[in-house]
Amino acid sequence: MVTLVHGAVSRFRNAVVFASIAVFLALVLAPGVGEALFPNMAAHISESGQGTLPRLGASPGSWVGFFNALRGGYLEKHFGFRGELIGWYNYVNTYLLKSSHSGNPVVMGRDGWLFLSQDGPDRNLLEDFRSIAPLPEAKMRRVLDELVARRDWCAARGIVYLAAVAPNKNTVYPEKLPKAFSRPSQDSHLDQLLRYLSAHSRLDVVDLRAVLAEAKKENPIFYVTDSHWNAHGAFAAYREIMRHLERSLPGLRAHERTDYTAVEYSGLPGDLAFLLGLQKFLPEPRVVFLNAAGGAKARGATYPAAPDARYFQPPMASEIVGPAGENLPRAVFFHDSFFWELLPFFAEHFRFAVYAWVNPQTEMEPRFFDKELIEREKPDVVVDEFTERYFVPSGRPLQQAQRTKAVDAKTR
Repeated sequence: MVTLVHGAVSRFRNAVVFASIAVFLALVLAPGVGEALFPNMAAHISESGQGTLPRLGASPGSWVGFFNALRGGYLEKHFGFRGELIGWYNYVNTYLLKSSHSGNPVVMGRDGWLFLSQDGPDRNLLEDFRSIAPLPEAKMRRVLDELVARRDWCAARGIVYLAAVAPNKNTVYPEKLPKAFSRPSQDSHLDQLLRYLSAHSRLDVVDLRAVLAEAKKENPIFYVTDSHWNAHGAFAAYREIMRHLERSLPGLRAHERTDYTAVEYSGLPGDLAFLLGLQKFLPEPRVVFLNAAGGAKARGATYPAAPDARYFQPPMASEIVGPAGENLPRAVFFHDSFFWELLPFFAEHFRFAVYAWVNPQTEMEPRFFDKELIEREKPDVVVDEFTERYFVPSGRPLQQAQRTKAVDAKTR
């Protein structure tokens, strides 16, 4: 009897060991087999390094590019089933475990709202949002000096300069954040910076928070699965920015809400859904405003430009040709991703406008201000649109080298 039991236990143990080995080998080999049978099958995740592998040819130069891509982490982001594994992990972490740790790139708040938390290795939006530590004065001074220099440079050429700040989603919808991120202080970093700019200059900086707070009483103005505003929020922002421009360009008149018809298109997930790898499972209607007041007059215009590492993408342009464009001003817009919902509205007010998507500022350098482009286009107005997270510096103190540079500048 003992022998029979021992034999059964032994067979069961062997079966478990064999099954474990089989599962282990399957998990190890599955990505390679999947990639071999179905090349480029990995789902796209919103992250850097998603480019294709350079072609390997007979030229030694192609060998260098090929192996540099491999050495740079190509395989880490392109093995089979990687996208599915990331998506499953994020689904469990976000929707089942309800994790709200600020180290996660995306955090789910109340009612299923998604919020961007980690923006690069050195910036955490939600930690900055609830921080009660004041912004370093040296950093606020650096922002002030840069914006004043831009305004004065434009003024010397007869150009109107305007800066506008598009608030973060968590700033407009704090009630949708997880309870762990309720703000302990009402004096945000954006409050501190705008107050500092107002106290030390006569800069015209458009704070869009108040008009967005009013607009959200009528319609949702941000997407649930995206970090950006929708057309309802962008229209409210456009009207407020136009109100500031009309002071210096009295011929401008913002369109009314009744000039547009809102149309929804289904099945288009937001950037936060892509960041989680869950874009297939989180479709969300997108809002588009169609011009009903005589139709849109602006058309896209070709704008040749040499590649510049300081640009996120080459500049684009719009124009209004014929009599409709006569006597209208020219404009240059420096912007980030929030501007794409604004562009169709502003294009209807300028005979010719250039839209330059510039890489964000860093801890060491302000965002690029292309003076050569401005002098070439000779605009009547230059608008700097910044997203809050790219306008407000981090709360960390300046590095010693930066502080020394700032002191030297003030003594000159």
